[in-house]
Amino acid sequence: MDNQPIKPTNTTQPNTVVAPKQATPIEVTKPPIKPFTKEETAEALKALTDPKKEVRPMAKDPMNMFDYSDCKTHVVQDGESLFDIAEANHVALQQLRYFNHINKATLRIRPNQTIYIPNKPVPVPAGE
Repeated sequence: MDNQPIKPTNTTQPNTVVAPKQATPIEVTKPPIKPFTKEETAEALKALTDPKKEVRPMAKDPMNMFDYSDCKTHVVQDGESLFDIAEANHVALQQLRYFNHINKATLRIRPNQTIYIPNKPVPVPAGE
């Protein structure tokens, strides 16, 4: 019995390749595109060219931490300090500094720099 060969347990022949199972294609249908009516086109054109609407550039926070879209702004004049601006706008100095991402060690601002004035209190994290 020791001299008999061992029979393999798998049922495939050596060197036989089994093809992978093919996926069934899915048919995707797109709804038809409805063209605009003349009235809709005229209304859209009027909205784009209406001179009455003022388009203001949206103020963008460079670090995306705050919403500057509804803030008052102040352009720094020569000789003004951040403290002067905070006092004139009844805002805490540290809140104004944090809201505008100004270095807390120097509080340095420059003439013609735009300072955004928050319209509600700004929570300043400890150590910031």
